[in-house]
Amino acid sequence: GQVLTASDDKTARLWNAGTGKLLHTFEGHTDAVRTAVFSPEGGQVLTASDDKTARLWNAGTGKLLHTFEGHTDAVRTAVFSPEGGQVLTA
Repeated sequence: GQVLTASDDKTARLWNAGTGKLLHTFEGHTDAVRTAVFSPEGGQVLTASDDKTARLWNAGTGKLLHTFEGHTDAVRTAVFSPEGGQVLTA
């Protein structure tokens, strides 16, 4: 399995749960990352940050796919809709 973590160091990280090996570091936020979640099918990661953005990443490569902008203050959480086609930020 895999473990996804969010940190005040402005990153989210994906780890191998069995070995503890770091698989990917999701870098690009400019402030603390508050939430990191897998998409329903597991192929994407969604992060929310104090930098007023949420970001969508490829879980397999760590590549940034999209930045969601528009909040005027920190984004504390972000979740996928049950089918994975939409995201909600707050």
